[in-house]
Amino acid sequence: MRRVNEWFRQQLSGDKDSGSGGREDDVDIFPAVDPEGPVNDDPEEDLAPVKPIFGHADPVPDEDKVVTRIEISFRTIFKVVGTIFGIWLILQIHEILLLTFLAFLLALALVPPVRYLQNRGVPRPLAVGVTFLVIIGLIVGYFLIIVPPLVSQGQSLIDNFPEYVSRFERLISRYPSLNERYQDVKENGLPADTQLPWQNVIAVGSGIISTVVNFFFVLVLTFYLLLEGERSYRFLARYCTPRLRYRMKRAFPELTRVVSGYLIGQGINSSLFGIFCFVTLTVAGVPEPLLLAVLAALLDAVPIVGVPIATIPALLLALTVGWPTALGVLIAYTAYQQFENYVLVPRVFGNTLQVTALSILLGVLIGGQLLGVIGIILSLPLTAAIPVLERIWREEVPEKLTMDMI
Repeated sequence: MRRVNEWFRQQLSGDKDSGSGGREDDVDIFPAVDPEGPVNDDPEEDLAPVKPIFGHADPVPDEDKVVTRIEISFRTIFKVVGTIFGIWLILQIHEILLLTFLAFLLALALVPPVRYLQNRGVPRPLAVGVTFLVIIGLIVGYFLIIVPPLVSQGQSLIDNFPEYVSRFERLISRYPSLNERYQDVKENGLPADTQLPWQNVIAVGSGIISTVVNFFFVLVLTFYLLLEGERSYRFLARYCTPRLRYRMKRAFPELTRVVSGYLIGQGINSSLFGIFCFVTLTVAGVPEPLLLAVLAALLDAVPIVGVPIATIPALLLALTVGWPTALGVLIAYTAYQQFENYVLVPRVFGNTLQVTALSILLGVLIGGQLLGVIGIILSLPLTAAIPVLERIWREEVPEKLTMDMI
């Protein structure tokens, strides 16, 4: 660059060899180049020093800087990938895990009768077999006694559904304001021919079949859990610390007490409510009383909202008979709900479920959001088990643990 500047200077100053008029003063075409500086082929050293105006100056010299290097080991990468794969696998088999959890709860509920037989000298396999024979006998008896008339009344409900709608419309036509609202709902939500949507009926039937299959799968899994539960526990306990094994051994009897007490108590309450509904609806002349009674017994297992939901179909069919019948059914259902809440529940459950109403409500909301109807049904025993586990986990573990403690 120095040579280029000299050449331009010669051309402008009128060099003799150039043959031009020239100029007396030198014109510096590249003012950033120092003309008096030494000749250097490095273009950066030919540049005159200037004040930097872009960027920020780093006051710390390079030799004083501390460089931090982040290294991720192969083991960490393997853990992250394994965690992601585990979450994906749980999402894929969550239904099987849910059925396994239901079988675990049912096994906890059946531990007391199995131990009762064992304490009287019955071997464990035989005790488990006898317990399941009793359960299967109850299920078969239920199907033989309840299911045939239940199917008959369900078919009758489907066949007479248009007639029930007609009765309801004749009754509500006496009240113009209610009739107007009903007509709006009918135009927007009900089919014009007042027939049941067969696609929904088929979907419900498929759901019932799937439920029956899953129920028998849970029974089989429960049988093996009762038969091999202690051996499986000892196998898994080897991977736990002695302190954790101590807490687990303390927790299982308490969980058995809570879950078993809940299932037995809820079975008693549901059966009593179903019998009450059947007798009440039969005396009142409401159509399909057995179907409504079985539905009420099932919904009674849903905390807080089960009985109000069971009241709605009973009221709708009672309205096809008349307003006095519907009012009597409403009063009877409401009175029984109060009797169950304040008399039956404290006596049946006793000290098994020591939970507040707010805890039950939150458990119902969370369970329903996560698992639907199954989550709502399981919310009460799980909510009752949380204080038990919290109390056991806060207990002080003995410093010296013997083999019988773990």
